[in-house]
Formats: sequence, structure tokens, C-alpha cells
Amino acid sequence: MDEIGWVDFLKRYLGRSKKVIASFGEDCAIVKEGDRFILLSSDLFVEGVHFNLKKISFKNLGKRAVTRAVSDIVACAGIPKFLGVSLGIPLSLASRGLKAIILGVKELCRAYKIEFIGGDTTKAKILFLDVWVVGETKKYVLRSSAKEGDYIFLTGKLGKLKFNQVPRLRIREIHKLVDKFKINAMIDISDGFILDLWRLLRESSKGALIYSENLPLTKGIGDIYRGEDYELIFTVPRDQDLTHLMKKYFLVGEVKNKEFGYKIKSGEKVKKIKIKGYLHF
Repeated sequence: MDEIGWVDFLKRYLGRSKKVIASFGEDCAIVKEGDRFILLSSDLFVEGVHFNLKKISFKNLGKRAVTRAVSDIVACAGIPKFLGVSLGIPLSLASRGLKAIILGVKELCRAYKIEFIGGDTTKAKILFLDVWVVGETKKYVLRSSAKEGDYIFLTGKLGKLKFNQVPRLRIREIHKLVDKFKINAMIDISDGFILDLWRLLRESSKGALIYSENLPLTKGIGDIYRGEDYELIFTVPRDQDLTHLMKKYFLVGEVKNKEFGYKIKSGEKVKKIKIKGYLHF
């Protein structure tokens, strides 16, 4: 069973109460509380799976671990408020490295006005971080609400960052976007543009046509599969004034019905997209 099959199993096996708006299959869990919605996200960052200690500084490691979890809150149009980090620490890790990780966590939290409030520690054979985030919003956006005919937008270029660099999260601008426009569906790019857009379409029971010429690539077509961009993919209805969106973001495709499938257009040629990206297991 791979990661996709595991999520499918959890969705079938575990139910949810009426207060739970979203859980498995979405970027984060969403719970209704009064007139607002509480968002909950967690993310594992494991040595040898997600990072190589020889290729990243301890400080950036802490920042990237936080970015991964906070990005899920942003993808649901939430404001991150509180954060905790649990650490598995190998005996070989010097205290200087451990302190640098926490400094990175603290700096990123300060940059996005998130309060770092706790966590846990244990010894382990390899280094890992388990980050959890609590956020809130009055207007959430799901993966599962894309509509046929929606345009598909991308917030930034693909493949522009190295895997040891820290992405910039679009917290403030996404809230302005959600306030000004009708956003039907949204997802962040952690495992690759093609795979993560497919996840959005799958949850929405839709297909899509991607405009190859409009894709903002850094190194080439391989950028659509590489992941770790933490840009956002969002869909909007056509019947809005999209002038602002067209100037600031990239129009990369349109949502089709499920029977159309998942295809890419290059010139006059339309072909099926090979669905691949990063799977955690």
C-alpha cells in the first residue's frame, strides 16, 4: 500500500462528527467552533526521507519543517496561530545543532506571527521533527470544491528553489485573494505540481486541461514533477473580473469533467498526463 492507498483506507475506515468539516484527503482538518473554523495540521520531517543533513543547515532545517506544516493551513485559507514541534534526536546530534534547529523554528514563527508553544522530545536512531499547527479562519477553501469550467491558477514559478532553501509562504496575499475573489478550490505544492493538482481534481471528482505554454518553469518540464515549491494552485469561476489575477498569477489550465481525464495541451497537441511526483512511501 502506498501513501495514496493509505489515505483512501483512512477515509473509508474512520468517520467524523458533524462539527468536523474536513479531515483525511484535505490539506488540514477543519472543525467548526462557533462562528469560526479551527484548522489543524501536522507534518513529519524525517532524515533520509525528507532531508539530508549534509545538504542543509540546521537552522534552515527548522525553518523548512515549520514551512511544510504551516503551508497546509495557508492552502485552506487559514491564519496560523499556534505551533508545536516534537523532536526525535539521535545521540550523535550535538547540542549546537539542536539549538540551531529551534532557532530556525523560532525565527520563522516570528516572521509569520505564530506562537511557538510546545512539543516533545525523545531519543531516536535518526533525526526527525513532527510539527503541528493550529490556525483559524472565517472562510475556508478545500481541495474538493473545484467546479467544471474553473480556471486553474498558480501563484509562482516552479522549480526556482533548491531543496535546502526556505520557501516564502503567501499568507497575507491569499487572505486578500479569498476576500476579493470566489476561490473554489486550493492546494499547496509539496509533492509536485502534477501530483498535487491531481489530488485536488480527485477530491473534486473532476478532470483538467493544462496549458503547457503557460507553465512558469525554471529549468524545464521536469519542474512540474519535482515538488517542494510550496506555491499554491487554486481554481476560480470564469464569470469574475480576472484582470488582477492574470497580472499577478499564472493561468495554467481549466477544470474539466471527470470523464475528460487529466491532459496537457502543447500547441495543437493534447495528450494524457503521466501522474507522478513525490510519494512518502
